[in-house]
Amino acid sequence: MMKEKELREIAKCEICGKPFGHTNLPMFFRIQIERWGLNIDAVTRQQGLTMVLGGSAKLAMVMGPNEDMAEKMFSKEITVCMECATKQICIMQLTEEKK
Repeated sequence: MMKEKELREIAKCEICGKPFGHTNLPMFFRIQIERWGLNIDAVTRQQGLTMVLGGSAKLAMVMGPNEDMAEKMFSKEITVCMECATKQICIMQLTEEKK
C-alpha cells in the first residue's frame, strides 16, 4: 500500500519524465534495479578448492570458508508509466542520473 505523500514523491516516470497518470490508466510500475559484481578472488579460491576436492562443488561449498562471492554495486528504485513499460528499454539507461 502507498499513502498520498509517497505516491506524490514517485509520480513521475523515470523514462519519459511525465506523471505516470498521463496514459489514463490507473497503473504504473515500481522497478528495483540492482547491479552486482563478482568477487573474482573469492570465486577463484572456491574453484581451486573444488578442483582439489575432485571436482565436487557441493563438497567444496561445505568445506570452504563461505566467502561473499558477489557484492551489490548499485541499487535504484524507479517509477515507469504503462506507456513506457511497453517499450524496449536498455536497463543501463535506467540507471543513469537525470540532469
